Amino acid sequence: MIKFFFPFFIIFSFCSSQSSNWWIFFNDKSCSKDIKLSNESINRRLMQNIQFDYHDLPVCDEYITILKKHDLKIRHQSRWLNAVSISLDSPDLLEDLWDYDFVKYVRPVAKMIKNQGPILYARDIDLYNTDHEINAFPYGISFNQIDMLGGVALHDVGFLGSGINIAVFDAGFTGVESLPIFENVWNNNQIIDMYDFVDNDDNVFNGSVHGTMVLSTMAGYMLDSLVGSAIESNYILLRTEDSNSETLVEEDNWAAAAEYADSVGAHIINSSLGYTILYDDTLNSHSYTDMDGNSTIITVAADLAASRGILVVNSAGNSGNSDWYYIGAPADGDSVLSVGAVNSLGQVADFSSRGPTYDGRIKPNICAQGVNTVVADLDSTIRYGNGTSFSAPIISGLSACLWEALSYNNLDVNNMMLFSAIQESAHLFNAPNDSLGYGIPDFYQAYLNSLVLPTQDIDFKFYPNPFQDNLVIYNGENTSFYIDVFDLVGFPVYSRKISAEYNNIMLSDLNSGLYLLKIRELGQVYSMIKL
Repeated sequence: MIKFFFPFFIIFSFCSSQSSNWWIFFNDKSCSKDIKLSNESINRRLMQNIQFDYHDLPVCDEYITILKKHDLKIRHQSRWLNAVSISLDSPDLLEDLWDYDFVKYVRPVAKMIKNQGPILYARDIDLYNTDHEINAFPYGISFNQIDMLGGVALHDVGFLGSGINIAVFDAGFTGVESLPIFENVWNNNQIIDMYDFVDNDDNVFNGSVHGTMVLSTMAGYMLDSLVGSAIESNYILLRTEDSNSETLVEEDNWAAAAEYADSVGAHIINSSLGYTILYDDTLNSHSYTDMDGNSTIITVAADLAASRGILVVNSAGNSGNSDWYYIGAPADGDSVLSVGAVNSLGQVADFSSRGPTYDGRIKPNICAQGVNTVVADLDSTIRYGNGTSFSAPIISGLSACLWEALSYNNLDVNNMMLFSAIQESAHLFNAPNDSLGYGIPDFYQAYLNSLVLPTQDIDFKFYPNPFQDNLVIYNGENTSFYIDVFDLVGFPVYSRKISAEYNNIMLSDLNSGLYLLKIRELGQVYSMIKL
């Protein structure tokens, strides 16, 4: 039986009617005082050496107080944009605002309308049908969507995203509070925050099942059926879209959610939202020319989130077989890791949005499985789903695992270092294209690559390999350098400074198995086997 659902996350068009919601941008923050961020947010900045700046100051309360005297409603405040979004009954009321010196300019909030017809499909999976291959325990049929990215290998060495906070932007998380597949995250208190920016309350378990499916690719845990890409990460659930409205999501919800995610200490934002605009309306519309990384408010907000130390992962879009064709905003952001979709064989999906950006940059950045992706269903089983809405969160989850892995090894990790490490591990990094971007990343290889320091010339050899108790390090130039030995979990088990020509290293205390030998100054990591 085929089930259809209507998530409306990637293929949207802007409404050409007059907007009743507007952005009011301010000239300054002269009356702003205290920065209001959580300890988690402050610690994330300090760990990445990110300075606090003008964007961290709140909007002036004095300006907001003045605006409230008019017949309007404050929807959201944006410290990053130094603006507020408002609702009003008549645009004529805007004329009064120009009398204030603190008002810089006014522009309408972009709105979206429903695409005509379904854009994704999901179908039931018969767990008892022998045509479906059940792969290695405990992933079940979700094995491929993790393994094709080197995720199984990263999981095998113990990195499951622990200690990393992922903010999930979506249209609702119906059933997350009760479905067995999420029992693990509730039992371990991994849902650490939530907010509904549509209804302005803290109940996000309504509106849509799409966020439920997205979350399951990261946090879901059903043995022999579905194991998410980051089952030990913490999650912040933020509802930013109203899938039941005639005008769906407005970009200020996304911007407000991004600032909230920053303030509560998110490391990663996963967003399956995109703006693609087809209507020729001079007031509300954008075009492909605006997909330049700088023109839309949502992209500016996404890049500002990245400047605060957050890894922003966004679906590239599902417009590859439509008139729009290209990626949308905020996937066009230069600091946004946009994710396209491939099938289980690594072939690009026909619906996956294509690049480049209008200014010629490679997009999408990378790809993951978005065809027949295994996701949660509301009947407590699993199903297949199609769309970049599902390829992106798999990447977000494995990014959390990689962040944990590098932090565990005491490396100075920041969001853009992670961005580069992921992209550089992809199979088309040296020959990217407009369909796959830099290709399909290998997160385990990205982990190994990140253990390597910049190279310099050293005449170095080690032998024998495999070895028993003794390892000889040959230093042909009698220079000084350091070696580190790691087990496969990434735990350092031996370190020593090398200065002589021949160095006898005693490793008899190590158990038999595979180890990694890192030469700090050489910039290489070698594998070696102890018998």
